Amino acid sequence: MKAISILFGGRLAEEAFVPLAGAGKSAFVLALERAWCFPSVEKVALLGIEGRDYPGLPQKEGFSLIRRSDWTRKQVLEIISQAQAGFDLAYFVWADCPFLDPALAGALAERHTRYAAEYSYADGFPYGFSPELLSPGTAGILFSIDKDGDVPVERDALFQVIQKDINAFDIETEISPVDLRQHRLSLAADSQRNLLLISRWHEAAKGIPQASQTAELIEKHPELLRTLPAFYNIQVMEACPQTCVFCPWPQIGRASSTAGMEPEKFRSLLDKIESFSSDAVISLSLWGELALHPQKMELIRMVLDRPSLSLVVETSGIGWGLEDLESLAGEAARSPLRRGPLLSKALSWVVSLDAHDPNRYKDIRGPGFAEATACARKLLDLFPGSAYVQAVRVKGAEDDIEAFYRFWKEVPEAAQASAQKAGSSASHVIVQKYDHFCGKLPGLQASDLSPIRRRPCWHLMRDMHIALDGTVLICREDLKALRGEEAPETLFLNGKETNGRRPNVFTDSLSEIWESGKALYLEHSLGNYPNECADCDEYYTFNF
Repeated sequence: MKAISILFGGRLAEEAFVPLAGAGKSAFVLALERAWCFPSVEKVALLGIEGRDYPGLPQKEGFSLIRRSDWTRKQVLEIISQAQAGFDLAYFVWADCPFLDPALAGALAERHTRYAAEYSYADGFPYGFSPELLSPGTAGILFSIDKDGDVPVERDALFQVIQKDINAFDIETEISPVDLRQHRLSLAADSQRNLLLISRWHEAAKGIPQASQTAELIEKHPELLRTLPAFYNIQVMEACPQTCVFCPWPQIGRASSTAGMEPEKFRSLLDKIESFSSDAVISLSLWGELALHPQKMELIRMVLDRPSLSLVVETSGIGWGLEDLESLAGEAARSPLRRGPLLSKALSWVVSLDAHDPNRYKDIRGPGFAEATACARKLLDLFPGSAYVQAVRVKGAEDDIEAFYRFWKEVPEAAQASAQKAGSSASHVIVQKYDHFCGKLPGLQASDLSPIRRRPCWHLMRDMHIALDGTVLICREDLKALRGEEAPETLFLNGKETNGRRPNVFTDSLSEIWESGKALYLEHSLGNYPNECADCDEYYTFNF
């Protein structure tokens, strides 16, 4: 059998070329070396960008570099089809995955060949261990059916096309003996966060780890999983136009305040975030309504102007002017796709409606149903593939939630066509679980979605929640911080007790603040859930 390894290097982050601590080589160089080790490989091809330097390219027979000014999904399929001519098998990977596992690739190749598959992949392993496999002719078929393939190349580009007619292909899967998908790990050097994860992984494994070691490494080293914040939920406005029964903010007593974060303070905070965890998702506003901020457009543009950061606006849909939304749609469309692994669109929207029936909406949120629904429709039209409507599911309201879902799943025809052209197949309707805020609100959960075995909190692992004055909350459930109560005794900054003072993004470094949350996360890893954590059921919910 003759095989070729094809690596995609058209959208690599700078982190791919940074030497890993302890390895002395970059993820890019290691990926090329590992791809050469896949069974029966006689040739390796790198798909690169014109004018870009690729340090560490192999100087050996059988290697080729194919450059384009840019790559679309359709172009990649065409090149794979051409490069695979004369080979019995093609391995396809991204060129920033340093832990590609030849043993796993061999198991996949054996299964792929034995069952005469057209496409094979590994399932249940962290991303970055395994290639995808294609038989001769499969890439050509995918090229022919990919009618909307003039889109940027994503990590799941091959499967995006296969799922258009998935029953037409013979597909084989190598399944992990332990399902590790729950950890949402990506062992690709595509961000500061994942570069840190890879470096720690290499150190813990004392070298290049194998896929079979993953479960054991996580069990022994839970601290590996907490790298850098991925999601910054920031309050920039205290005022809110509604009093929602599902929200504790009115109980805090500041929902009628006109206080807002000054643009220069917000800019300085973004500077810190960009430096500390460059590809993060910024969410506005933690509490309060962004639309009421007098400089809201300036705040939004500050994020759009930073190509490494993405912005999510969660809104009631009340207070937005049509001209502002149309202006933002044009600016977001011109803004480059984000290179990080979290969110490729520069600007996304979530409109919280919570009801289909206008009377129920009034009971839950107050007045404004017509304006909010009109805003949601307009956003779905202006931001295809990156606008969503949301409802909280509670017991006793199943009929209304079902009506809400059925009504909103029908996207306006123009927006639906635009979303499909942009390569988006995800639903634009979010049915959110109810949060009782550790017992501070009535228990209205419609069902118990918690896992059988509790695991460390996702929000302690990946989120940072920031109040208007810069105070950092332990998590969104930390209402005591909003009331001005002292920090718990276990909170440390720079190795020292805070004596009740809570961290603040305007006076403390983000590095120190993030490190201060490590102790509580490790308590969770040991099965200890102190204070409010004991009564929380948000630990398994996930943002980014």
